[in-house]
This record gives sequence, structure tokens and C-alpha cells, in this order.
Amino acid sequence: MKTSVLAARLALADLDAQLAAVDARLEAAVRTGNPAISTPALRVVRGGGKRLRPVLALAAAVAAGGTITDDVITGAVALELVHAGSLVHDDIMDEAASRRGVPTINAVEGIRDAILVGDFLLARAGELSAAVGQEVAGALARAIAELCDGQSRETGSAFDVDRTVADYEASIAGKTAALMRASCEIGALSAGRVDAAPGLARYGVAFGMAFQIVDDVLDVASTAEAMGKPVGNDVKEGVYSLPVLLVLAGPRGDDVRSLLGRDMSVGAVDKVLRLVTEEGGVTGALRRAAEYNEDAAAALAGLPPGPTVEGLRELPAAYLDWAVQEKMSVIG
Repeated sequence: MKTSVLAARLALADLDAQLAAVDARLEAAVRTGNPAISTPALRVVRGGGKRLRPVLALAAAVAAGGTITDDVITGAVALELVHAGSLVHDDIMDEAASRRGVPTINAVEGIRDAILVGDFLLARAGELSAAVGQEVAGALARAIAELCDGQSRETGSAFDVDRTVADYEASIAGKTAALMRASCEIGALSAGRVDAAPGLARYGVAFGMAFQIVDDVLDVASTAEAMGKPVGNDVKEGVYSLPVLLVLAGPRGDDVRSLLGRDMSVGAVDKVLRLVTEEGGVTGALRRAAEYNEDAAAALAGLPPGPTVEGLRELPAAYLDWAVQEKMSVIG
């Protein structure tokens, strides 16, 4: 979704200017006297992306009844630094050469520098969150720990054809939903609206779960042209996400299982993707995402009514609709 669409939906008229402030603070946070750190770190934070987590923090501050203060901007910057640091570490594990068309640190400067930069970004995030307050720092630290746990669960289940839906959901609760929870929680906390933080945190968890499920569906049911990157990577790399797991548990499960559990040819990957869509894995996963979206909307019931609250309530379902209409090639 474009920033202009988010600004209108969330009733954040100054979102462009606020995100520009976030970007400026991001760059300031990673500039050091050591170009071996600052040069690749700047390349990462300038690498684009939706800035969804800062947007959620800003919207949560307003939805909670607060205003977007300097502390809220600082919290948003800390969240994006964690997201950036986690992507650097992901690129190391995936041996990725680029992300969003930008060369990765491990591909240019090497793995050792990439580890240091990833750690540096996380440390800067901790420093900024501590400057806002103890509760904000605690929320961010919990999210980082859960992010590591979720990623570890995913890595440990690679090529495991006996992975369960519960295992999958435990993984994405950490690797994706934890930071989206922290985004909404920190938005409220940094605006001084502690009472609103729990409901917004629940919203962030539910939206984060749905968001990752949609992302996993797109890896099965989109195209390289629509996504700007190859699809089917999860299956190829042995990461069996919800659409695949649902079909493994169905009547054609043995047909899919016989192809999984090992390195696969392009033809085998394509066959799995076809079976997953034909056997309802995509539609089943989208139904689960819609259920989480309903949970997200319900979590906002205790907030004072207003256009930003209403925008947040509608955003998860709107994102799912956008992904289906703009990014998906098939629905099976």
C-alpha cells in the first residue's frame, strides 16, 4: 500500500512529514565515525520498504488519544532499526545477494561486517527506546527476544514435512507478530497513554499474524512480476508455511509430501505450488488470515472512537483485499 493510501485510511494528514522525520532520525542514528559501520548501515536504512512499523506506531499514538510527539518519533525509529537489523541477520542466514534491489552487506562487505552491523542496529534501537522510557525499552527488548525465538523455530523446522500448523503459528508469532505488537504498544506508551497499550498490543499481534499469512500465501500464489522477486522460495528452501501445511493435512497430502523434505527441482516446486492452490491451501490460509483480522478489529473495542481508530480497525482486512487484488495470480 502506498503511503498516501495509508495516510488517508488512518486519518494521518501529516504522515509524509512524520515519516520524513523518521527517515532523518534513522540516518542520524547510524552515522558514526567508523565508515565500516556507517556506510553499510546507511545503505540498509535507505533501502526502502513500507515503513509499516513506524506507521503503526504513529497511528497507535493517535488512536490511543495522544499526539505524535518527539518521543513517538523516537519510538518509531527504534522499531524500524530493529526491523532493519533483523533483515540484515536474515540476509546472512539466507545468503541473500540483494534485498529490494539493494546489495546486502554480506554480499558486499562480507558476513563478519554484516553481523556487526546487524548487532549495531539493534543496539542503537535499544539506546533510543531507553531514552523514551523503561516501559518502551522493555517492550522492544521482549519483541527482539521473541523475534529470535520465532526465527529459530522456523530454522529448526526446515524441510520438516511433519511441521504442524501450531508450530507454524508459534514461529510467525515471534518472527513477525511480535514486532508489530511492539509497534502498536510502543506507539501508545511513547505518547503517554499506558492504559491503551494492552488493546493496541493485541491488535498488533493479530494483524501481524494475518500479515505474515498473507505474505506466505503470496509466495505460493503470486508471480515474480507482481512481487518483484521469485516466488516459491519458501517451498524450495524447506519452509513449509500455512497453505502447504493445510494441504499436507488433506486428502492430497501424500502427493505433496512425496515431493517435499529435500532439495527440489524447479519442476517439483511448480508442482507443489499447483497442488497447494488446487487443493484449497490458498483459500484456507486466507480464511485464517481473515479470522486474525477479525481479532485485530475486536481488540480496538476499548479505544475512544475516532477516524484513526476506525482506520486501524479496517486496515488488516483492507491489506488482505489489496494483496489478493494486486498481487495474487490464482486462488485455489
